[in-house]
Amino acid sequence: MAVTIKDVAEAAGVSISTVSYTLNHSGPVSEEKKQKIMEAVRQLGYVPNGMAKNLKSRKNGFIGYFAHSLYGVVYGEVLRGIESEMEKNGQEMIAAKCGPIQDITHISRLLLERMVDGAIIFSETIPNDLVNLLANEQCPVVVLDRELEAPFVSTVLIDNENSAYRVGEYIHSLSLSRVACLVGRGFDGEHRLTGFRRAVEAFGLDCPAEWCIEAGWEEKTAYQETIKFIRGGHRPEVIFAFNDEMAAGCIKALQDMLLRVPEDVSVIGMDDIERSAVLSPGLTTVHRPLCELGEIAARTLIGMMKGEQSRRIVLPTSLIQRESCIKNWTH
Repeated sequence: MAVTIKDVAEAAGVSISTVSYTLNHSGPVSEEKKQKIMEAVRQLGYVPNGMAKNLKSRKNGFIGYFAHSLYGVVYGEVLRGIESEMEKNGQEMIAAKCGPIQDITHISRLLLERMVDGAIIFSETIPNDLVNLLANEQCPVVVLDRELEAPFVSTVLIDNENSAYRVGEYIHSLSLSRVACLVGRGFDGEHRLTGFRRAVEAFGLDCPAEWCIEAGWEEKTAYQETIKFIRGGHRPEVIFAFNDEMAAGCIKALQDMLLRVPEDVSVIGMDDIERSAVLSPGLTTVHRPLCELGEIAARTLIGMMKGEQSRRIVLPTSLIQRESCIKNWTH
């Protein structure tokens, strides 16, 4: 007899509606109850719609790619790499964005009901407990830009922390000291900030906490925040933007205030998007292998679908030196 949602509720000691809220992410549930429900689901082998009996023999022929967005420079490059590798292997793919809560509900159901044979997840909005729940021998998962150690889950990420540390090292090599940062939240932002803070400590850079400015990863916000910061009487020697889009907004803001880049303020970005080479001046930045990230994620998932073990893969980066930074000859 198929395991029902009622069985899960009884095993976890909660109501059926609480189980439903947890699995569909459609209502508030305490962390303690959520853990009990997830454990009951795993122990009982519960799958919605009574499909558990067919899981071992069922193959759909599709893998799923679920990302915070399917557009934009970063997400587009990763998707390009995934598509390329899938085509080489004759593997069909469906893709969906994970934005509002209703998107998460639909995607959670799709994954829980095993409508795909494997999944690549590039979104922090799909929580770790759901990834742990859906990942099994018949549906392995690859997560991008997050640390997660679990059975049938592989992690592929770019070395954000050491990349930001190397930016600090490079700034020090230019005899620059006063540094401001345009930062973004989330996994990438936290690791970049941690790495850069290590460099500040190691090389004696002058970067007070209030000089780390939240700019939301967006060019427009970075433009506005840079103007506000400079007009507030601050004059850094260099601004390190945590992505190239914020760096572009920063350069535009400085130039609109009649400050020269790099003669008055140097600017460094991260990602090495195509546009960074044609900015004026050309943007010094950290090259992140985004297309390769997608290719390796797809290759890893296909291998796991054939029985290979889960893996943790960290991709290195490289510093691309262009014209937006200048050595401080006065030191």
